[in-house]
Amino acid sequence: MIYSRLADDFYDDLDEKVALCMAMAKNKNTDFSLGRHDIADGVFVNVMTYEPRPKEGATAETHDNYADIQLILEGEELMGVPVGKLTEVTPYSAEKDIAVWSGGLAYLTMKAGDWCMFMPGEAHAPSIRDDSTCCRQVKKAVFKIKYR
Repeated sequence: MIYSRLADDFYDDLDEKVALCMAMAKNKNTDFSLGRHDIADGVFVNVMTYEPRPKEGATAETHDNYADIQLILEGEELMGVPVGKLTEVTPYSAEKDIAVWSGGLAYLTMKAGDWCMFMPGEAHAPSIRDDSTCCRQVKKAVFKIKYR
């Protein structure tokens, strides 16, 4: 997992696909229209708005084929990362490239301009609300990068 701010450029050229995502994010900033946008072969972004879910019962997800770069455009949420062993809740779906897991989570506060990158197989629990920011809408861009 990588956790950084959009204003930082340390990871901008991690690889060609990450560079494409970071360039698009910096050029668009919060001016993304909702929905899916193809960027290049094997690289796209889903832009969404939602109200974060409660910590209670939060689950983590993993992907086998795609890395995620989760960029907060507006609002604030918590990003859960596993602490200890996870237990599979929903087996991997090749069609959706996702498996769901339960277990202990630690949380990072994600604000506008913050992003996390999770490589295939790295568990993460996005879209969790902090009780102090309960029920505020979040706008997020989730870049998907095919690696397998």
